[in-house]
Amino acid sequence: MPSTNVEFVTELMEFSAHGALIQAFVMQALEQYARRVAETDPQALDTPMVSGQAWHGCALEVLRKLKQRFET
Repeated sequence: MPSTNVEFVTELMEFSAHGALIQAFVMQALEQYARRVAETDPQALDTPMVSGQAWHGCALEVLRKLKQRFET
């Protein structure tokens, strides 16, 4: 059975040939993608499967949580 997304990300973050550096890479990738989505008009993000408003909201949530994590 394939792993869940949570299991996949956990495996990636905990078992990398590059050690803990992978964690910085993944966190930076999250921040960069979330910033790009947050800067986009939510209507432009609409797809048949996902509301652009919801996708935009996810980006804002990720950015807010990253800010809380790293600005304390």
